[in-house]
Amino acid sequence: MATQGLPVWPLLLADAASLPPGESLLLDAARGWAHPGPAGPMPQAALVLAAAGAEGAALPLDGALRRLGLPGLAPPLCPRMRPVESDFLLAVAAAQGGRRSVALALLARLAPPLAAYRAMPDIIALALALRRAGVALAPRL
Repeated sequence: MATQGLPVWPLLLADAASLPPGESLLLDAARGWAHPGPAGPMPQAALVLAAAGAEGAALPLDGALRRLGLPGLAPPLCPRMRPVESDFLLAVAAAQGGRRSVALALLARLAPPLAAYRAMPDIIALALALRRAGVALAPRL
């Protein structure tokens, strides 16, 4: 699968505080999952999502991040986005917009092809759960 020529996140290495609300919520939840508190990764991400009424997205987020094994997620208070984070957000936005092949190609930039393929059901479920909660990710493609 070709991963060259894919769209680049327009806010790559930008200030995380300047993200749209949907992307900011997902970024905070992923960072909370990667740097858990005493309760563990899943409860930390669930708390962030529950604050926005999107607690139904916690299980798919947990499954996707476990399957992808993303190294390099920044700590929760890091002011800048990292390339791994921007590709993950763009993949979820592509899945929410119905562009599953683009989402899979973006995930293949982050993980080996088999791990990316196994994470796709969770990415799709995450995108749907966010949409059901009223969290729309900005279409960037």
